[in-house]
Amino acid sequence: MAKRSKAVRLIQQLQDWSDEELEELAEMIQGLLESRQEQPEEVVKETREDGTPLGKHGGRGHIELKMIPDSKTGKTYGPYRYLRYWGVTKKGTMGLKSVYLGK
Repeated sequence: MAKRSKAVRLIQQLQDWSDEELEELAEMIQGLLESRQEQPEEVVKETREDGTPLGKHGGRGHIELKMIPDSKTGKTYGPYRYLRYWGVTKKGTMGLKSVYLGK
């Protein structure tokens, strides 16, 4: 028997999700896809005051690299990757949402 693709295995897991959960996942996937789109060369990558990059920006979704300061020690940790995407917020309006992707 042929090995099932990741997409097939995932869709089998998703069949029991609610419509609301699937719509949120679709928004995240769209944001991730948009973050991978090529940038025009004239676009300058934005950086923070400390010189660290904000991340790769796509259309309505982008990957943000975030540094987290420790107020007790003064150290800064990261960069941590976050997917930023547009979706329906808890208030029921469209807004910027985020998902932690890892270090």
